[in-house]
Amino acid sequence: MLEARRDLHNAARRFCVGNVPSVQDVAAVLDSISTHFVLFLALDATKVKNEVLQKIARALLDRGMVYLCAWGPDCERVHDLVDQQRAPVEPEGEIVMTSWHSKESLSEALWFFANCAEPTEGFETTCRDWVAISVANEAWEMEIREGLFEGKVEEAAPPIKPVSFFKRNFGKSSLPRP
Repeated sequence: MLEARRDLHNAARRFCVGNVPSVQDVAAVLDSISTHFVLFLALDATKVKNEVLQKIARALLDRGMVYLCAWGPDCERVHDLVDQQRAPVEPEGEIVMTSWHSKESLSEALWFFANCAEPTEGFETTCRDWVAISVANEAWEMEIREGLFEGKVEEAAPPIKPVSFFKRNFGKSSLPRP
């Protein structure tokens, strides 16, 4: 079950937070959310089979997920498997976005989710819920709940500087120019 509260800094959206016992339970708790949604998934996927993750990814996309922020051990694989389930051609303005946060702390990844994860233009009017789900980890859920419901992640300065982010993730201080 998800607990929903209005975003303290953006009245047009809600944060919905919950914890589920297994990754197979994620889609089942999404009954009362908006047609389209942004999802923060905190999951230790190291022991979850690809087939299970692919099935969950398909269910989440079918339910209306338009942005995934994956965090936790093996989150890069979760991200990649979700990307594989996306439509091969997406309509202009209706691109499903994904990100993984393997080198960031939970609070850093949550800051990105609350401050940077936005649906593409075609989903703006139907995406009102930013859903954050912890899988089988109540400590993660408590940190997520505190960060989002008390507005701590939105009030904080960016936890990482862009230069350090690029160095950490790409081995250099900026992206290459085309």
